[in-house]
Amino acid sequence: MRFPWANILLLFFLFLELVSGFYGLTSGSEERAFHIQIHRIAGYGIIVVAAWKVLNVLRSLRWPRAGSVRVASLALVVGLVATMTLGLFWSIGGSYRWWLFSGMSWHIYAGAAIVPLLVWHSWYMLSKFPIAVWVERRLAIRALGLAVAGFVGWQLIERTASSAQLPGSERRFTGSYGQGEFTGNAFPRVSWLNDNPSRIDVNDWELRITGAVDQPTVLNYDDLQSDAEVTATLDCTGGWHTTQLWSGTRLADLLEQAGPSSEARSIVVRSVTGYYRRYAMRDVDSLILATHVTGDQLSHGHGFPVRLVAPGRRGFEWVKWVTEIEVDETPSWWQPPLPLQ
Repeated sequence: MRFPWANILLLFFLFLELVSGFYGLTSGSEERAFHIQIHRIAGYGIIVVAAWKVLNVLRSLRWPRAGSVRVASLALVVGLVATMTLGLFWSIGGSYRWWLFSGMSWHIYAGAAIVPLLVWHSWYMLSKFPIAVWVERRLAIRALGLAVAGFVGWQLIERTASSAQLPGSERRFTGSYGQGEFTGNAFPRVSWLNDNPSRIDVNDWELRITGAVDQPTVLNYDDLQSDAEVTATLDCTGGWHTTQLWSGTRLADLLEQAGPSSEARSIVVRSVTGYYRRYAMRDVDSLILATHVTGDQLSHGHGFPVRLVAPGRRGFEWVKWVTEIEVDETPSWWQPPLPLQ
C-alpha cells in the first residue's frame, strides 16, 4: 500500500496555514509578524505539495470510483488552485478588486471554502492507513523538506518582487497596500459585515461611561477635547492601510473622571449599532476617541461623531460611531476573536 505522505502533509500545512492566517488577520502589531511569515512559508509549501497532489488527482480520474468522490476531488483541485493563485497575484501583482471585494478577501474566502473538502478528502484517503503512518520518520523528513522549500519559495518571490520593483514589494507586513497618508477623510470607507447606521445628529448624540465605575458619566460632543493627537496606521483586513494624524480625547482621561473600580479588568467600546470590542485596562493609555482625522472632522462613513483609534490593532478593532464605554470586571479575552455583526 502506497505511503499517503501528500495527503498528510497537505492536511498539516493547511492547518498551519489556517492558524497562522487567523493570527495574522487579527494582529496589527509588527512585533507579532512571525504569524504572517509562517503563513507565507506554509503557503509556498502547500504550492509544492499541491502540484504533486493535483497531478495525482487528475490521474485518478481514470480510475473507477463513485461520482460524488470524483466531483469532490475536482472541486478540491479547483479550490486549491484558485486560493493559491489569488494569494500569489495579490502578493506579486498588487492590489485588485473583483465583485466588490479585494483580492485579499477573495483569497481568504476561497481558502475557507475548501477546508471542508480538504478535511473530507484527507480523511477519505487516510482512513485505509494505520495511525502509525502519521508519526513515521520519513514523514517528518518530508515535512522539514517542504518547510525549507516553502521558505526558499517565499524568499525568492519577495526578493524578485523587490528587485524588479513589482507592486507586491510595496505591501505592508500584513499584506495590505497603502491608500494614502495624511489625506483626512479621503481614504476607503468600510464596515464589518452590515454595520452601517443612519447619519447621527450630533445634538442628540451622547457618550455614556457605565459599568464598574464610581461615577457613571454622560458626555456630549462639546465635552470632548481635541487635545490628544497620535499618528497611527489603520490597517483593514480587506487589504489596505492608511496612516493619519488622529485628534481627540484620551480614553484614559475620560475613565479617570468616572473612577473605574479597582476590580476592573477590561472596557467594552460599543457603537450605536451594537457592534463592540473589548480591551484590557492596561491598554487604555494607548486608546483615543477621535473626532478629527488629519485636520478634518470625521465624516459619517469614518465614524462621526467619534471613533476609537487603537494603534497596533487591525481595523475591525477601531470601533466607529461610539456611544458607550463600559468598564467591566470580565477579562479582555472574553469576546469572539472576530466580530459577529
